[in-house]
Amino acid sequence: MKVVSDPGGVRLTVDGRDFMVFGMNWDYFPIGENYAWSLWTQPDDVIEEALAREMPLLRAMGVNAIRVYAGMPARWVRHVHERYGIYTILNHTVARYGYTLDGVWIPSVDYSDPRLRAAVRAEVLALVDEFKDVPGVLMWLLGNENNYGLHWRSSAIEALPEGQRDVARARHLYSLFGELIGAVKARDPRHPVAIANGDVQYLDVIAEECKGLDIFGTNV
Repeated sequence: MKVVSDPGGVRLTVDGRDFMVFGMNWDYFPIGENYAWSLWTQPDDVIEEALAREMPLLRAMGVNAIRVYAGMPARWVRHVHERYGIYTILNHTVARYGYTLDGVWIPSVDYSDPRLRAAVRAEVLALVDEFKDVPGVLMWLLGNENNYGLHWRSSAIEALPEGQRDVARARHLYSLFGELIGAVKARDPRHPVAIANGDVQYLDVIAEECKGLDIFGTNV
């Protein structure tokens, strides 16, 4: 899988062929359950039955890729691809919804914190190491509208003029994305790396900080 740029345009290719992503966010919860329930902790027969119901519906819609948050085991990524011909985009949230650091839950993370950056980097690279050779992985996706969660306070941020604080926070976020992009591509050069931004906010900062980004994804 790679992004090709030539006089014909910019496009994603898979095995040398142009690949238009017809994808959707996908997860599975039985009626009466919520986000705390996980399909992947259920017995194999429950998982297979759920996939046998869901994946043919997606395929009938024309879906060829699903976006899932980290947590789907490698063998089921392979199963979905080999049985149903659907690729998986693996999404690490990069602490978008809070993070447990040194045993303490942090609801609004500080992306300038070296300990947080190191912990997230280790998690992302562990994910890459686990999945990079799994058939059916289409690409890596980092974050989900993380630019809407930049609310931490620190002496360094508060020392700035008020009009500069949001951009300063954003630069810490996107510099982390830039470090992750480089580290992921060094570990796995065969799969593209994307981010999921909230709209096109901070696009200028992204261009400066996220060198090597293959695909810019935006939730609009």
